[in-house]
Amino acid sequence: MSLAALVRAGQLPSPAERQEIRTKARVSLHRMGQAMGVSAVTVQRWERGDAEPTLEHAVAYRRLLDQLRQATE
Repeated sequence: MSLAALVRAGQLPSPAERQEIRTKARVSLHRMGQAMGVSAVTVQRWERGDAEPTLEHAVAYRRLLDQLRQATE
């Protein structure tokens, strides 16, 4: 994947939307963190906008959020 494609793949929804997608799917912070290989506190910081994931984590996070969104539509 080219760098530009990687950056596009890592574009995330707003922090509030991230939390909304996760809670609508009834996924805990802990479970989300496990799926991402990070702590629940890290996911919480991403959802509050206190921190942003690295590019690699952003790509994986975006894919997971997209899957959760599709599962709840």
